[in-house]
Amino acid sequence: MREALTSLSRSNVGVASAVLLSMLASIALWTVFPNIDDENHLLEWLQALFLALACTVHGVRAWQEPDRQSLRFLMHAGLSALLFGFLLRELDIDQFGTAPAWAQLEKALRVVELLILIRVLIFFAPRARKVFAHAGLIFSMRITILTAIGGLLMVAGWPFDKKVFHGMPDAYALLGEEVFELGAYLLLFLASLSDSTAAARISLAPKKKAA
Repeated sequence: MREALTSLSRSNVGVASAVLLSMLASIALWTVFPNIDDENHLLEWLQALFLALACTVHGVRAWQEPDRQSLRFLMHAGLSALLFGFLLRELDIDQFGTAPAWAQLEKALRVVELLILIRVLIFFAPRARKVFAHAGLIFSMRITILTAIGGLLMVAGWPFDKKVFHGMPDAYALLGEEVFELGAYLLLFLASLSDSTAAARISLAPKKKAA
């Protein structure tokens, strides 16, 4: 399964087809089961699944990276932290049950998210100049391109969420938002499987001061 998904992530046609089919399938399914785009229903659970998978893959790849001073480590660690935040945004954990523990769990996870982001920023700050110096390489990598397109799909769902299209029924607006987000999160998952070898060759180790 992992090899098949990795192979899929390397194919432009495969990635585009998977994302488009997921969006079309969700629309087709909605025509039969119109409640699947409600809060904490099928589409949101699928979104959370793809986000969790993407976050986990990036996290595992960062953990397995032998050179913790490499650009690849920072990219995977940073994306894992970012996607963890997106995942918490999608999951209304405090709505999982009426017990106060659910609300406390959500607050605790958001604190964890904040601490992780702070740790990533602390790691990034002294290496920012080297990262920006390799911006051309970073934005030419497949993993970055697919992630950026996933972000654009997320943005494409924003007008539906904010009901920018006047006169559109609320049911269609809600469906549009969820469909674009589903495609975006699937793409983010496929992006997490993409090759990042080029970034492994870039060292971000701060220069040691002369004695």
